[in-house]
Amino acid sequence: MSIILFNLHGQSSDYQEEVHLAVNTTNILVGESLSFSAFVYSNATKNVSALSSILYIELVDESGRSVSKTKIGLRKGRGAGNMYIDPDWMSGTYRIRAYTRWMMNYESFYEQKVLILNPYSGITVGESISGDPIRFEDTMDGLTVYQPAQDVSLNIGSLEPSTLSIAITKATKLYYPNEIELNNKGVEMRSFEKLPEYRYGLVQGKISKPSGELNQLRVNMIIKGSSMQVATTKTDKYGRFWMSYNPDYCARSAEVQVYVEDDSVSQIILVNEYYENHTPLDSVYTAIDSIIAKEIIERSIHSQVQRAYEGVEKPISNDVKNYTLPSAEVYYLDDFRRFSSVRDTFIELIKYVGVSKSEGNYRMNVRCAPPDGLLSANKSPLILLDGLEVSSQDILSQSPNEIEKIEIVPEYYFVNDIAYKGVISVHTFGRKDLETRTRGLKFPIANYQPYSDDSNTILLNENHPHYESDLLWNPIYKHAGGLVILDFATSRLTGTYKISISGISNTGRAINLTRYFKVSDSVATNNSN
Repeated sequence: MSIILFNLHGQSSDYQEEVHLAVNTTNILVGESLSFSAFVYSNATKNVSALSSILYIELVDESGRSVSKTKIGLRKGRGAGNMYIDPDWMSGTYRIRAYTRWMMNYESFYEQKVLILNPYSGITVGESISGDPIRFEDTMDGLTVYQPAQDVSLNIGSLEPSTLSIAITKATKLYYPNEIELNNKGVEMRSFEKLPEYRYGLVQGKISKPSGELNQLRVNMIIKGSSMQVATTKTDKYGRFWMSYNPDYCARSAEVQVYVEDDSVSQIILVNEYYENHTPLDSVYTAIDSIIAKEIIERSIHSQVQRAYEGVEKPISNDVKNYTLPSAEVYYLDDFRRFSSVRDTFIELIKYVGVSKSEGNYRMNVRCAPPDGLLSANKSPLILLDGLEVSSQDILSQSPNEIEKIEIVPEYYFVNDIAYKGVISVHTFGRKDLETRTRGLKFPIANYQPYSDDSNTILLNENHPHYESDLLWNPIYKHAGGLVILDFATSRLTGTYKISISGISNTGRAINLTRYFKVSDSVATNNSN
């Protein structure tokens, strides 16, 4: 598998990726969202890299604890996403870390410091917060001045063909640099354990058992997400296995079940998606003076007023919605179609399923004819409860009052070289944890944000207060070359604003461009450039 991937790229096995994250701001209040734009590039050529399709992102606190995780989809080395800043987090310097699965083989990651401020826990003059942010001294003269709530078309100048990230935000007293620096240092590849996720996500692991061969053992995987995904493979002689999944079908999060068709297997060990440990932040602190405290309080008030009109921003939900299988017959249960037991429900309502009992054990069977050339003997259906594989007994032992719908696929269902005699999928209301004898391991996949190049800017509306501090965020701007024209609107917040443009040119050169302008009530005429 890895040989095919590297031949596609014309690269050797020591091909190394690096990452840069451009963020909309490095000074953010709790309750807001931190937006980021990802550049994944080749360490050797400095051009964007198409090797990986998923980027792993963590937010790490002062102690080295990962407080939030997400994944974003990549296309040709570019991707974008956001992370909700929880109101319970304390003020201080946090670090956002980003890396691909392949980068974990040489213990590489990108790190950006971000100052998170919690005005609701109290901001007092003389208080110290972790980190060493730079203090912004607003002493610049001769800046272009715009009126509040004014439409602007700004000529930035000419740039070569490149892929860019563009942010316009109100300058804050404390900030961290966020310029792109293309890494020139290659490091030794410590292992090739983690394969690159070229097109799809990977679930990777190893099995062990007290005795016997580890080679060619059947491993199955089911992913419960916005669409069911079933995969199967066989182990190598070391008991290792790899299975792929499409993260775009995993909604924001998903639950995975991995099991081995061998009762003598004692353990399944999965490779972690993320780094297990992070170093604590250096013991450096910054004091809050009266000017900084005043700015934080004012920002908090403006943010609350603005969100009262826009609606309170909510964190990404981890709920996994029920899906409907293709070609499935769907039976929704109600007061007229719900019998005293699940067994009676199947017998009375669902003509495609037979229920039998042998030596005290129940067995469910889907009535369907095999395709030509396939023997039906000893073929069993795939039986699912809320998206995970269970036994017939697990289904029949549930209370019918907890079941929302039953789906039946009355035809053979093929997964690689396995043929299931139909599918029985039962969905509950999700009101309580179910007692089942589910085989193997169950674990969540961190929330995934599909590739998106959506941009955000202010649309002036006389019915809104327009206390936005972020005027423009364009995370993936593909510039064909020539003049860069920024169209945006100012808010009603006066002060100094910062334009940050960063990216990588088509020739592998880092691009960092910073401009400032002011918004003031005292400007007499409209400036349009």
